Amino acid sequence: MIQERKRLLIVDDMEIDRIILKSILSTEFEILEANGGNMAFEYITTRRDQLDVILLDISMPHIDGFDVLRFMKEKGLDIPVFLVTAEPTRENVEKALQYNVAEFIGKPFDKEDILRRLRSRLGVIPNYDRQKSDLAETLKYISDLEAVYKNYLNNFEKSDEHYRVMMDLMKILLNSYRRSNRGTSLDEDNIELISRAAYFCDIGQMMIPDKRIQLSMARQTQIQDMQRSHTMLGSTLIRLNRAKSCGYFVEVCSSMCLHHHERFDGTGYPNGISGKNNSIYNQMCRLVDEFEQMRSKFYGDKSKPVKFVIKRLTSDNNGIVSPEILSLLEDCEEQIFSYFMKRSI
Repeated sequence: MIQERKRLLIVDDMEIDRIILKSILSTEFEILEANGGNMAFEYITTRRDQLDVILLDISMPHIDGFDVLRFMKEKGLDIPVFLVTAEPTRENVEKALQYNVAEFIGKPFDKEDILRRLRSRLGVIPNYDRQKSDLAETLKYISDLEAVYKNYLNNFEKSDEHYRVMMDLMKILLNSYRRSNRGTSLDEDNIELISRAAYFCDIGQMMIPDKRIQLSMARQTQIQDMQRSHTMLGSTLIRLNRAKSCGYFVEVCSSMCLHHHERFDGTGYPNGISGKNNSIYNQMCRLVDEFEQMRSKFYGDKSKPVKFVIKRLTSDNNGIVSPEILSLLEDCEEQIFSYFMKRSI
């Protein structure tokens, strides 16, 4: 699936480290290089709107990584930063908390770890050469996973209806997105797998203790943190599948599990990422989740609240998703209404 390549700025005074990072990242990202703090200042000042993330070395002569972070904070520049260091000491971690630091990247570099974390942070789905046999194996995996998840929900007297509706709504949005000039790279297989991924967005809840157990073992703030951890737990669970044939779905689904509670304005969790740093598919998942939660509060004819809910979400948006996704939801109003009419028959 063709995507616009994200642009990374590597700031490091060591040429060999820049060469290594560039060799790791250049196949998936556009790379800019700065050999020190002064050059970083120039790039950050003149090309701020073109930078999606900065890989910033801490230890540089004259102007170090924290000087660059201080400059960015003073200028109000909100660009995600990964700090590069041989050892993330306690002092460095504490200093990094004062700034917009996404994560630490350790030396020596671990190619798969760096790519995984950058993909997740930037909402990038790598291109996979999917064969029909891979699709068949992936659908078998999805079917098995669904059986496990549905059994878990049944054991706690919960229904998977909410997630099935989410899956269907995702398919409506994705098909509309494909028909527009914005999503021409999507094919039917992409749409099927991305839609199926939405079903599992909360699967990490399987790994959290029952609420009665939570109340007996933790305070209210700790319970909230425990419940929010389902995002990371779900992503980790999906990534346990290392089969190459399922690689595309695993990337899509694990990212969706991790980031479907993020907000476009950066106030979501677990990472507080904002804007284009969260993939459009994760944002779609967030929107259909919000939509169905709001719609299901109504009684009577299930199709009637559709227009009201769409109007409420699009006119009273407080930073949940991008204007582009909200516009897509409005465009799909008639299809969504027809979908719920058919379900009520």
